[in-house]
Amino acid sequence: MGFEKYYEAFPAYSDIYSEEYRKRIETLEPLLLRYMPKKGRVLDLACGTGGFSFLLEDLGFNVVALDNSDVMLSKAKEFAKDRRSKVEFVKGDARKLPFEENSFDYVVFIDSLVHFEPRDLNSTFKEVARVLKPGGRFILQFTDLRALLPVLTNGQIVGAEYWISKVLPDADEKTVVLEFQSEKEHFRVRFNVWGKTAVELLAKLYFRQLHSERMNEHSYFQVYAPKK
Repeated sequence: MGFEKYYEAFPAYSDIYSEEYRKRIETLEPLLLRYMPKKGRVLDLACGTGGFSFLLEDLGFNVVALDNSDVMLSKAKEFAKDRRSKVEFVKGDARKLPFEENSFDYVVFIDSLVHFEPRDLNSTFKEVARVLKPGGRFILQFTDLRALLPVLTNGQIVGAEYWISKVLPDADEKTVVLEFQSEKEHFRVRFNVWGKTAVELLAKLYFRQLHSERMNEHSYFQVYAPKK
């Protein structure tokens, strides 16, 4: 029930040249430009295959990108070679970042909360606050999966080929197993369930919220500054 099959099935998260990935970038680019007004050093946290890392590089930022997946980093480095990119891709743990304090002007964390259990996300937020410079900004985009769950039980269509055939939350709805079905195959993935309120309460331990807006019915874009 790992994420490798999930990312393989959905090019919106794996193929930076796909129309689906391009739409994600086009949606977020204006917001990133608005809330990252000064150029500087950026950490793209849980960077995946690097699409947003390359966008930020193209916009003039000095980008370091971190992920813990060898598969995703391998793809990112292939894309980087194709683009002659200078993004520095690093394998590492978001819960214990391999960087000095006050190293970055920005940390961006895009659509990755489903990978993190509460204790892990607490450690990650604490580390983000540590590596941000005073006055730096933490850019967070996420899906409110808790609010989305009732919609998914109706057999939500996902991508061009798949639909969600089963929704199996645990007793406390802290995690949910989603079964994705196509005409050819099916597979399951376990997601950590985060709602907007829980994210904001955890972030409040380490950050001041500067901005929050709803991107669509279940997706949010937020900007934070470290409490230091």
